[in-house]
Amino acid sequence: MFDARVFAAVDLGTYAIGGAWTTASPDNESPETRKIHFFNSWESQPGPTVKNLSALLLDARGELLAWGFEARRMWLTQGMALRTAGARYYHGFKMDLGALKEATSPERNADTIDEAPEPGRTDNACGVSPQDLLITNLLTMLLRQVVQTMLHQIIASGYDEDDIRWVLTVPACFTDYQKAIYRDVIKGAGLSGEDDRVLLSLEPEAAAHYARVSGLRHDNAGPALMAPNARFMVVDCGGGTVDITAYLNDQDGKMIEIGRSLGERIGSDFLNRRVENEYLLDSFGKDVMDQIREECPDALLHMIDQWERAKVAVRLDQDENINLLIPTGIDRKMGAAGRRRLASRQNKVDDAVVLTPAQLHALFDTVVPGTLDLIEAQLSEMESAQGDSDVPNVIVLAGGFSNSPYLQQAIRERFASRATIIVPPNPDIAVLAGAVHFCYDPQVRARRSRFTYGIDTALFFDEGVDPESFRLSTPDGDRCVDRFNVFATAGQSVPTDAEISHVLIPVFDEQDRVRFGVFATRDTEPRYVSDGGCDLLAEVTIDLGPVMRFDRKERGVRTFMKFGETEVKVRAELVQGGGEAATQVRFHSNY
Repeated sequence: MFDARVFAAVDLGTYAIGGAWTTASPDNESPETRKIHFFNSWESQPGPTVKNLSALLLDARGELLAWGFEARRMWLTQGMALRTAGARYYHGFKMDLGALKEATSPERNADTIDEAPEPGRTDNACGVSPQDLLITNLLTMLLRQVVQTMLHQIIASGYDEDDIRWVLTVPACFTDYQKAIYRDVIKGAGLSGEDDRVLLSLEPEAAAHYARVSGLRHDNAGPALMAPNARFMVVDCGGGTVDITAYLNDQDGKMIEIGRSLGERIGSDFLNRRVENEYLLDSFGKDVMDQIREECPDALLHMIDQWERAKVAVRLDQDENINLLIPTGIDRKMGAAGRRRLASRQNKVDDAVVLTPAQLHALFDTVVPGTLDLIEAQLSEMESAQGDSDVPNVIVLAGGFSNSPYLQQAIRERFASRATIIVPPNPDIAVLAGAVHFCYDPQVRARRSRFTYGIDTALFFDEGVDPESFRLSTPDGDRCVDRFNVFATAGQSVPTDAEISHVLIPVFDEQDRVRFGVFATRDTEPRYVSDGGCDLLAEVTIDLGPVMRFDRKERGVRTFMKFGETEVKVRAELVQGGGEAATQVRFHSNY
């Protein structure tokens, strides 16, 4: 195991990105006293903040001009000249990774995605779409900038790059395909491809590490969240996703996942998208809106910025309008006719877009009901497994959107009678700070398997049960192809350090490699990998070259799979000699 001296985390969010780190020392062994260094000085930042914008400004060739707050400043102040030169501004692109077809971000350049510069291929994933290749390229550029910023500070503090263990946060709703692409992003950004040098942490799990050490208690007299038997759910409300995990502390205070990791693409960024694509579009009309997007997107950014600042104060009982002032550039595009049209719809107001309380409630209905449904599903599962325990369930809110009074009020209104609801100090840094704690000393002892995982194998044919079309004649008798050989079952509690192994033997004498697919399904008792609901997760190829001199039945391969960590991992050993077998794993996008 890599012996790190520095533990560094990057929280790559849809809206913002941040980095933090700590060092190995006796004073930092206890998470309560661990000192974490945050980055709070970014070029062109509007004020002190531990997060920079997840934004990139690229020239016509796809080369980086600026990133973060500086990219936005340049786009706002030099937008016309930059657009004339073919530059493009990207923001909020993370959640488009693996998405079939998402609406464009309100702050992303309106150019079509297939006109963007062609990025490089990925190594860990196959079936990658052109859009995913573009998003991979953008994420790589963004991560590289943050890593270089962090390295400058860490190295200046007397440490070497080889001293660092890194962790990158990922949404709980990410598939293993998306995590595999993140591995490509990590390597493309200049970090090590070794698993013990760069970890992945689920965002709500990182937030759980933060909540446990932030001084929170169930109530004034109750035990802390690090105490044995504490039961809590973490609801991470970010810009792109809402992710939820639930835990029970064991007798050592370590976390055991007691619910399934749940997540949906219903983060606060979708409010911004709806403001632009529905309310502003309706206010200005399609023709004017097309001109605005083409000729003065910087003015559009100003309006979205106004909404970004205003939405954090919207309450569940909101009874006042919010006015988004119209910048001069947009006012010119509207003209007198556009102003008259707007005034007739807004009680004579023509210098602002008015959002009424009814419209604000409709906006928040884009994401809040879905968030409540996710909490309901997780809480019901926690309650059904609680038995006679009198330890109260706790709901911990984390992430930037958890600061929303509207969201907090909605959650309390629905769940206050069933759980204690708490918000840690500075919930917007919960994932980033928690990721540092996770990197230093992960506190999760076991996780729930999201799916039933297994591989396709040729098992002995069961007459009268298996279909004739699956029959395969082999030297050992008839076998049934496409049988689902289960390694882990959906909902099963899997220790984080557990490896599950099966021995595979080639079917034919001339076989010089073993190939199989890794499949996932929600069914707990699948029989065939072709059953409905079974998805191909990855393809695995194992080289048998070193043991081809042995008899076929002595060419066994012991295949190991790990499901208790953040990622599904596969490795193999040759039974003859016990050496590690060359294994290639490629994750699929259709999962």
